[in-house]
Amino acid sequence: MIDLPVDPLSDRELRDLREAGIALFAGRVILNAQPPVDDATLAAVAERCAGPLPDPLVALWRTAFGGRLDYDLRADLDGQDVPLSFTELFYPDSDDYQDLWGWIGHEIDLADEHEPQWSGRLGHLPIGGFEYLDRVYVNTVAGQDHGAVVCWRHGLPAGWELRTGDRSGWLADDLHTLFGQLMLERDPWNVPEGTGAEMRDAVDELTNSADAHLRTAAAKVRRLVRQTVLDWRSALDEGTLPRQRRLRRLAMDRAVTDDDVALLARLVSLGCDPAEEISNGLTPLDLALMLQSSDATRWLLQHDVPVDNALQVGAHAVDLELARNLIDRGASVNECAVIRAVDNENVEVVRLLSNAVRPDALGRLSQRLRTMAGQATPAGRDSSAQPGTPAGEREYRRAAVLAELADRFDADRQP
Repeated sequence: MIDLPVDPLSDRELRDLREAGIALFAGRVILNAQPPVDDATLAAVAERCAGPLPDPLVALWRTAFGGRLDYDLRADLDGQDVPLSFTELFYPDSDDYQDLWGWIGHEIDLADEHEPQWSGRLGHLPIGGFEYLDRVYVNTVAGQDHGAVVCWRHGLPAGWELRTGDRSGWLADDLHTLFGQLMLERDPWNVPEGTGAEMRDAVDELTNSADAHLRTAAAKVRRLVRQTVLDWRSALDEGTLPRQRRLRRLAMDRAVTDDDVALLARLVSLGCDPAEEISNGLTPLDLALMLQSSDATRWLLQHDVPVDNALQVGAHAVDLELARNLIDRGASVNECAVIRAVDNENVEVVRLLSNAVRPDALGRLSQRLRTMAGQATPAGRDSSAQPGTPAGEREYRRAAVLAELADRFDADRQP
């Protein structure tokens, strides 16, 4: 983290920030901060829970009963380091995905459907997340895990992630600990977009205020935000990076994203593993292929890293020679790899991967490829409004190859 000392905010500064829609909890900024919870609403929520509301949750709601967060959070789900979207703090009657009563009702309906013998009170209270995809819960059951924070993540369609299906896991012992895990992987004052940009813009707006007290408060909040920036470069210079998992994975991610072979070589020379999963089950090679970081891809292959998932995530970006190379090295070829290859400029990559796919996948693939062939034909027509354009010819060629493969798969399935 960036070492920036922050003076405590005065009561007046906190009030001024509150009027501007900003609250602070456990050293983290809450945007669009809603008014603190009242006793009647606390009692109404508690009435729906299996045990008493944990003290850290009450403290959060006494600070802000809802709002938005703008930090990076990672969860260990099924052994993978997975980015988790925790951007919304639920509150009643928000008329949006953040509606607390709506999520409580949703959980009650699920329990009624799947757990007929349940007590009628929620053991895990949904308190935040991101739309319908990610949810964060607090354990309300009295006992050792009371107040613990867990998460649920909606499974994305095949091809979006290496693993399919919904996932859940442990996040923290309590909400104070969870908020301490909210960090920024990049300094929002150094990059124009991404996580933290909404916080940066809110703070900068206050910095330009005519109110001197508000400008002072904004300066303190800016330092508070920048303290949460993960400073992997300092750890690299100090030689401590390999011992810090999140920092070394972030550094490897940056090296691949920037196609920086010199940084890759330096990280590996210090002891970082070029085959370590760095995000959502992806290795540096997987990420390099996805992003078409050609120099990083070549360097990693020269160092004989595993290629198991390379075509599943990167078939859209490889040329025919590299596709053959990866297959020879043992890369898995499955339905996701073939479907991803449909977006490759060279449709012959689709043909190559289709020839290597398992026979039991042919039925599912033939239907998908036929659908995509139908989509490619009008795309070719649109692209070739002027006859003979390369884009139009390429789409017509793609449609023909996909239809040919679908016909062949159907024929191969005939008894």
